This record gives sequence, C-alpha cells and structure tokens, in this order.
Amino acid sequence: MRLTTAILTVRESVVAIFRYRESSPATVVNGVAQPAQFECGWGSGFCIVANRYVMTAFHVLNGGAPRNPADKFIAFVVPSNGNTAYHFPVIGFPLEKPDMDIAVLEIGPPAVSGIVLPALPITLSAPPDGSSVLTLGFPAPEIAGLNIDPLGNYVGGNFFLKSHANEGILSAQYPLGALNVYEFNVGWHHGESGGPVVQFESPLAVLTMMQQYRQVSSPHGIMAGPHRGCSFADIRQELLNLGAQIV
Repeated sequence: MRLTTAILTVRESVVAIFRYRESSPATVVNGVAQPAQFECGWGSGFCIVANRYVMTAFHVLNGGAPRNPADKFIAFVVPSNGNTAYHFPVIGFPLEKPDMDIAVLEIGPPAVSGIVLPALPITLSAPPDGSSVLTLGFPAPEIAGLNIDPLGNYVGGNFFLKSHANEGILSAQYPLGALNVYEFNVGWHHGESGGPVVQFESPLAVLTMMQQYRQVSSPHGIMAGPHRGCSFADIRQELLNLGAQIV
C-alpha cells in the first residue's frame, strides 16, 4: 500500500484522548463568580473494535501512575483533519496493563449521531528490521477554552486539534525483560503517545504503539534516544476476547 493511501486510512481510526479533573471548585469571591479550575492531559489512541474499544498507552491515563478515579476521559476524532472535532465519552477500562504500558478504553455513543470510528487490524508478527512504518497521533494542543457543566461533563472547547503522520523504519527489535521491544528511527511529539505504529506494506496493521524512548548517555548527560513500543503478542487472548482483528 502507498504511504499516502495508508495515512488516509489510518487517520480515520486514530483518536485524541483528553483527560480532565477538577482541581478547584467554582466559588464566589466578593460577589463575583469564579469558575472551577481543571487539570488536563492529552494522549492518542486507535480503534481496535469499531465504535467500541480504543487502545492507548497506559501512561496516558495518569503519567504511569494508577488511574485516578476522579479523572474523566473523552476520545476525539477529526475526520480527514477537517475543521470539526467530534467526541465519544469514555465509559470503561476493560484492560489496563501498566507493565506493558497498554490500556484499552471503552467508548460510548458519539455526541453527534452518525459519526463512525472504524477499527484497525493488529499484527503479532514481527517484520524484519528495515520494514517501513507509519506513525500517526495528535500532538497535544493548547487549550484556549474549556466548557464543563456543573456535573463535570464536557460540553465544548476551543483548541487546535490536528493529527500528525510520520514515516520511518523498524530499526531494531530485542527482548527487554519480559517484553519484546521494537525501536524506530521515528520521533514523536508530546500528546502522540498511544498512537499507532503501522506496517503499511501488506497487510496494513498496527505493529505497536508510540510508548517511550531509550535513554542514551552523551557528553552532555542522559538524552532521549531511539523511540520504542512493545509487541502485543502477550495480550493476544485479551485482544481476541474484546473482538479485535488479528492478522
């Protein structure tokens, strides 16, 4: 498959994941209403079962710490990187694997009817080093406005949300403790964690996700090195139980 075609296909299945939590409640000071304040975070993910399950990196949920029950999550889609973002509420967390930095989120019906989130297939086979890969995620936007109702539900916002594609190769693969790890010559931006790393030569399928980087020593100290993601082979049964397509 051509890269240009792969980007168009993959983009429609990738989501931006928005996390928010009230950090201070609304108050009235000297007769003036002060709105509630919120702590926010962003990540990316991709659909593995159409309009139902989205996979992301576990650290997107709370920086690698256990998920905070007070946090709320929304999955945004921006079809064709157009002018309108649509959102799905996150209603459950059927899989959380901090040891693999993997989580699966269950989404509810979209706020606007008729919005479809197609699934991407997953491969558990390791392609050879040098294989072409595509990454796609949502760099975290600046939030210009956020509208949360008194019950804590998201009702609107103002931010520039666009997905970002990149290409490269599978540079190395090796066991790291209990994990099988892939390295890539592709970098990614803050907010893209959890977005898919896709082999786009037949069959098009998600190989891993954008998770972390290897630290390397330099004359200037420890620096960010090659970017990595782990194989999904160890969660094969969990993926099948959820209804994901394995190719």
